[in-house]
Amino acid sequence: LLVASPATVSRVGIIFMEPKALGTDVLIASWLERLPAALPDSCKIELRTCFERYFEPSIGFMRQMLKEQVPTEDNNLMESCQRILDCFFE
Repeated sequence: LLVASPATVSRVGIIFMEPKALGTDVLIASWLERLPAALPDSCKIELRTCFERYFEPSIGFMRQMLKEQVPTEDNNLMESCQRILDCFFE
């Protein structure tokens, strides 16, 4: 996208959003909708609660106390966490 002209971007229909503008809430909601139907709603509610309660403070701790070898975005970390959890629900 750095070298694409506005016309090219328009023709292809690309919409770019900054990861920070998107936030992690939409990732959580989307992931919870994709979980197996056999998983009770009470579990999905508990998972949402855990993400909301622990994810942001964990990222804050990581950003302040640790040095990343490869810079990451919060959304990427959220998706990686969700993919790991998916292994337990399949």
